[in-house]
Amino acid sequence: MMRRLAWLLLVTAAPLLADGGAILLHKQSPPFVVTVFASPAPPRVGPIDLSVLVQSSDTLEPVLDADVRFEFAGPDSQVQVQATRSQSGNKLLYAASVHLNDSGNRRYSVSIRAPKSQPITVSGDITVAAGQPKLEAYWDYLMLPFLGLAILALHQWLRLRKLAAGY
Repeated sequence: MMRRLAWLLLVTAAPLLADGGAILLHKQSPPFVVTVFASPAPPRVGPIDLSVLVQSSDTLEPVLDADVRFEFAGPDSQVQVQATRSQSGNKLLYAASVHLNDSGNRRYSVSIRAPKSQPITVSGDITVAAGQPKLEAYWDYLMLPFLGLAILALHQWLRLRKLAAGY
């Protein structure tokens, strides 16, 4: 019985994302290797958490004393945010939160300045999906009580069937 429950949990478990979410960009631009992550995956209209891993291109050691900034260019607006390590759960990443109001393709750039290094800017594209309705976003959590009741009802039915059979 426990094996079946373990299989059920394993099969129905949602895929886990890393601390920074899905990888948007991985680029080597000396003197750095830059990896940009976004959460949720795919990015949707509303708040988006962005994380950046900055590594030295020579040793791949994380660079922990950089000034990291995001800039988003949209059809009607331009958004700039600074990413800091204090906003990140993983202290090797620089994190920022940005609120994007419209869906579609957007161009973004990440500017990195570190002591004893030349500043660089790397660019990429992000596709922002339409906002997700609240019910669709949380339906699995709303179904948990009903799933528990269904399991309880199944248990009681099997128990009664076993008693009726005289076991």
